[in-house]
This record gives sequence, C-alpha cells and structure tokens, in this order.
Amino acid sequence: MKPTPLAIVGNLNLDIRTSPIPNSSALLKDGETGVEEIYESVGGGGANTAAAVATMKGQTHFYCAIGDDELGRRLCRFMEGIGVQMHAAIKPVATGRSIALTWNNHQRHFVSSLPNTRILVESDIDLEELRKTGCRHLYRADPWFSDLMFPEGNVSLLRRAREIGMETSIDLNWDPTWSLDGDLGKSRERISRLKSALPYTTFVHGNERELGFFTGVQSWEKCAGQLLEWGAGSVIIHRGTHGCAAATESGRIEIPASPLTNIVNEVGAGDVFTAAFLLAADLPLQDRLRASASAAESHMRGTRNYLPRLREFGQSDSF
Repeated sequence: MKPTPLAIVGNLNLDIRTSPIPNSSALLKDGETGVEEIYESVGGGGANTAAAVATMKGQTHFYCAIGDDELGRRLCRFMEGIGVQMHAAIKPVATGRSIALTWNNHQRHFVSSLPNTRILVESDIDLEELRKTGCRHLYRADPWFSDLMFPEGNVSLLRRAREIGMETSIDLNWDPTWSLDGDLGKSRERISRLKSALPYTTFVHGNERELGFFTGVQSWEKCAGQLLEWGAGSVIIHRGTHGCAAATESGRIEIPASPLTNIVNEVGAGDVFTAAFLLAADLPLQDRLRASASAAESHMRGTRNYLPRLREFGQSDSF
C-alpha cells in the first residue's frame, strides 16, 4: 500500500474504552462490575479511520469539529503526532466524549455526547483546497451525527466531490435513533432522507447489521442489491465471523474470515478495515478485500497497533 492523499470527514471525540465486560443482567442493576482495564483513546469512526490510515503510512486530511477547550486541542495534537493532517473547525461548545462498552460475547454499545460534531457544517470542508493537494478520495464517516449537515450537507459534499473528479465513500454506521424503542418512524424517516446521498457514492460501507437495518433487508445479497438500486456505485459489507463481501453491478465477491481466537481489540476493527480498503485502491477488488480483512484481523488479534491509545505524542501510553 503506497502513500496516497485521502480526505476523511467525521467525528473526533474522546473514547473511554473497557476491556471485555462479563455479559450479565447485573449490569442493569445497582452494583459494580470489575474489568481488567479502562483506558482512553481517540474516538469517532472518522478519527479511527484517519488514525489507521496514518499508522499504515498513508496520507490523510481529516476534517472535523472540536470544542474550544483543552480536550479538543489535546486530541488534535495526538492526531497530528501520528501523522494525520488536521482540519479542525473550533466550535463554542465542549468537545465530545463517548463510553465504549465491550462485552465478552462480542457485542458493543456506545454511550456518547458529541456537541462539537452536531454543529459541523459543509463549509468547514474546503474541497477546492483539497483538490489542489491531489486528493483523490473523500470518505464521509459518521453521517448521522452532524445535525447541520443532515442530510442536505452530506449530499452536497459528496456531489461536489464527484464533480471535481474524486471518488467518494460513505459509512452507513449505526444511527443512535435506531436504539430507541418505539422510535422506528423517526429512524425510517432519517434513512429515507440519507438515501439521497447514495447516487453520489463510489462505495457504501457498513457492517451486515447496520446495512440490514438501513435497507430493511436481512440477506446480505438482497441488502447489497437494494443499495445498488438506490444508486450506490459499489457496496462493501463487513460480515464479522462470516468475513466480508462486495457487491457491484457486475457481480458479488465473498471473502471468508480467518478463525480468530483470543481477540484483543474489537472496537475499531471496521474502521481499520476501511482504512486499508481506502489505501489499497490500486488492487483488484478481490485482493483489496483480502488486504482489508487481513488488516482488521491483525487489529483484532493485537498483532498490529493501528489505533494507538491516547497520549501526548512521544510519551508512554499510561497516565
């Protein structure tokens, strides 16, 4: 994978992460549950993908919003320290935080407050300046979280990027409204609105559960077909223990997963996959999927540190 200029737009926040928590109904009751470790990391799908691109020696411009506070400046210093070219719009709010809970049955849940990302606007991303750098790909991560860009700003950003010759991607990650019981109407309305961005995307990314909810179709093949019908150029599906797959107008590709034991890292595996996919643009699609799956597996095994823990660059990981 050779260095190549990319642009990523998405969330930047502090993640407070846990090692795997025993899956138990006691978590919903008064009490306390011990875990091996709790630590801090840069958070947000966009930030994770940008960090992974940088640690893979790729060149990336990362566009986000931060609060006018020390936490936002600290996160930017860290990202710059690992090689990300930062374009952070400073907003008069607090920089966001997220608690990333991971259970030992491989389920995850994020509890987040992201006031900075909510007020990111399209004008915070200078496409003309990006074009001058030779940037060839714009990846829109976390499209659900920027209230002032949803959905018109996202659609306009992707459309304008295509008009100046860039490839584009969007990650249809989990919309927090999908977790609210009894709010299916709002979820479906938001999905219907974001569908308008798909005709301006070269690639749509997401895991099987996310894309299944987005389309209302559970079979990955039919789900991918629906996204192509709605205008997506190609669909890249992360399928967990079933591997990964791609769908284009010319056919389907499936890559099986390697057996994994002793998983060390699960949070961010999809972002690592996407970072490798963005960097492997010169490979045939099947080889590109294999390279991306290999990077995600290395991350999960803990054999490669694509998402370093938060620290002041040059210092130890511990606080």
